[in-house]
Amino acid sequence: MNEVYNLRIGDMVWNTQDTTGEVSNIVGLVYKLTPKYAYYAVCARLRDDPNGDHFITRDHKVKKSRLYDSIKKRQVEISYAGGTKRRRRITDEEMLPRYVSC
Repeated sequence: MNEVYNLRIGDMVWNTQDTTGEVSNIVGLVYKLTPKYAYYAVCARLRDDPNGDHFITRDHKVKKSRLYDSIKKRQVEISYAGGTKRRRRITDEEMLPRYVSC
């Protein structure tokens, strides 16, 4: 398993388990964090044309617990902006979604 650290603005994630035959490089850049969600922008281009057009979209969001779980299972890779020396490790309890009982 992979160690998971807390997210910060500027972290980059990308898919490593592509089984769909995708022919493009797709990365996500975290630009906003809330207590439950991470918002990210997507930048994509064709793999075989490095000088081709890049496509950028934003306003995507994912629950932090789902993203942490995907990172731990190595379904997505992450590049931590600024390194991991001063970051807190995320425990398994923090990866579980929180339910509020009424």
